[in-house]
Amino acid sequence: MEPALPVTTKKTLCRICTANCPILVDVDATGRPIAARGDKDNPHSEGFFCLKGKHYPEIHTADSRLHHSLARGADGALAPIEAERAMDEVAARLGAILDEHGRESVAVYMGTLFYQLPQTASVATAWMDALRLRLRFSSGTIDQPGKQTAAAAHGHWLAGNYVFDESDTWMLIGTNPLIAISGGIPHANPARRLKRAQARGLQLIVIDPRRTETAKHAAIHLQPRPGTDPAIVAGLIREIIRADLVDAEFVRDHVDGFETLRDAVDPYTPEYVAARADVDPEALVRAAHVFARAKKGAATAGTGANMSGWSNVTEYLVLCLNTICGHYRRAGDRVANPGVLTTRRSFPAQAMAPYPVDGFGKPLVSRPDLPPAVCGLPTSALADEILHPESTIKALVTIGGNPMRAWPDPKRTRRALEALDLHVCVEPRLTDTARLADYVLAPKLPLETPGCSLSTENLFTVSPALGYTERYGQYAPAVAAPPEGADLREDWQYFYGLAKRMGLALEVGAGVFPIMGCRTPRSALDMQNEPTSDEILDLVTKDSWIPLDRLRKDPSQVLFEDEPDVFVAPADPESRARLDVGSALMLDELRDFAAGDRFARPGFDYRLVSRRMSNTFNSMGTDIEALTSRYGTNPAFLHPEDLRALGLARGDLVKLRSPHGELEAVAWPDPDLRRGLVSMCHCWGTDPEAESDVRKTGANTGLLISVEEDCARFSGIPLMSAIPVDVARA
Repeated sequence: MEPALPVTTKKTLCRICTANCPILVDVDATGRPIAARGDKDNPHSEGFFCLKGKHYPEIHTADSRLHHSLARGADGALAPIEAERAMDEVAARLGAILDEHGRESVAVYMGTLFYQLPQTASVATAWMDALRLRLRFSSGTIDQPGKQTAAAAHGHWLAGNYVFDESDTWMLIGTNPLIAISGGIPHANPARRLKRAQARGLQLIVIDPRRTETAKHAAIHLQPRPGTDPAIVAGLIREIIRADLVDAEFVRDHVDGFETLRDAVDPYTPEYVAARADVDPEALVRAAHVFARAKKGAATAGTGANMSGWSNVTEYLVLCLNTICGHYRRAGDRVANPGVLTTRRSFPAQAMAPYPVDGFGKPLVSRPDLPPAVCGLPTSALADEILHPESTIKALVTIGGNPMRAWPDPKRTRRALEALDLHVCVEPRLTDTARLADYVLAPKLPLETPGCSLSTENLFTVSPALGYTERYGQYAPAVAAPPEGADLREDWQYFYGLAKRMGLALEVGAGVFPIMGCRTPRSALDMQNEPTSDEILDLVTKDSWIPLDRLRKDPSQVLFEDEPDVFVAPADPESRARLDVGSALMLDELRDFAAGDRFARPGFDYRLVSRRMSNTFNSMGTDIEALTSRYGTNPAFLHPEDLRALGLARGDLVKLRSPHGELEAVAWPDPDLRRGLVSMCHCWGTDPEAESDVRKTGANTGLLISVEEDCARFSGIPLMSAIPVDVARA
């Protein structure tokens, strides 16, 4: 028997999802990661991590991982290629396409994982900027795009919101942070944070058609029909106005459009909301009073609310709800977390005025009704844009995403990807998307690269319920070695390499997401001598509150409570900016909603709603058996009484049919669902052209989604939840 290799334990960060949990990784003498667990000495997370984190080393060592980049040969098959040669060929082919067809010929898709690695986000964006590429698409327009459109119509309060740890009330709409580990309760140990908050008196309000793991802890849970969130939030606002619970001073000094909002929500009486959403009117009134009477709190909406057909107006009404209650910091208030690695800035008690929602250039030829908006180009239209006879798109670069799983309508997606002259994926696995690419640039994985907590910290720009609630920051050195004999680069190195070959000068910006009212520091890269990954990290944290090098030198310090307190500054006396709760663009959508259920279809009596599963993150982890053992795949959850009425039992195959398509899935009981619903996790399944066993691969809910009907204004997000379906035995 051979002696066991010595094992070293190293501190780092899990980078599967936006939580970025601190973990300890055991690494053998060859640099191979063999085990992971939570860091119990970390005062921020207190040892919390999920099953995905436990099996993080397996993602690095799985047989499905690529050790070399791939290129499609003359025989049509993908074969290994040296990384340097791959960059040579990709740069040459992209250059030729750009020379012949112009900058509108190359599109880029940035998936969720693009934003998890600050070096990649910064250098890849710099490469796009240097090429002046306009056709940039992201997962944001098929997830929660209403956040950007609503913020543009409403404006920003530059002093910021209250955070969860200091609030008296908290409202979550269509989000389940105890499972998603994101979306409303602090990422670090969310269940413990919630328990402590409730022990000091926090009142949690949850609006969700499922009695989720989070909803089970709510003081008030409204369990509505899916897709009726605008009615509920409008009803809350109406009751707050009726009961004279508005923060009249804040509205007077900082808000426009109050009378317009009051008139718009006036029809949403408790009785009307109860009829439209099927909720208890007394519970609605109680929720309004709890939320408005609290001194500190916030409301936020999540993926479920955004995917259910009314993304823009739901998010806008959430902002209006926070605003009329004055749930913002005021001059003299202490800022709970001014930042660690984000850009240093001030927090004035004043508004940033609304700005244009759309009109940022010419629309896509396939969707002339969707001029480019603040949320980005409509990803739901990208397949049609590639396939359109007048399209200019010849090449697509995919980073940190899996379009065949994530985009709605995978059959159309497949046709589009096959129609490209060039498709380049930066991808560590041979996903269904990568199998259709011309080049697959294989990257190192996060344990093999340095990183930091910047991406998660920076999330506060997306929603008041995201990011860190305390001054936490962590540097994560590379702790593992790439597989022996592998020829890999970090993701960002591929874009630096392409830029160098294409004669481009790159300039990177600090941060991952822009901070409103704050200048973004920018730095030019040395294009002759490739910087190190740590040097890139220094540039993306330039002018931060705490220099990244301080975190490197003292890895034991992750909380910076000893730093001087930061307080909200008085408003600039010259500022005339005000928030707007009476946007005609947004309230027109509320009137549209009031006209009735536009998504109902005769003969499709069930509604399919989205959900998260704790052991996978989008398509990440679906090929790790230990992460899928509980359910096997992504079952179709139904209420037990619905299963009985359909003559089905757990484990039976069920057919779901929408007006657009159909799929088969494994039936599973869930007593926490409303009756009449089917609940499924997205980003499963396989290539729709391939033979598959849904008991092994799961089902892709995108097969039920139309990208031609029921698409939202501005973002083009289609109906991805609350989809009308027919349910029958397969």
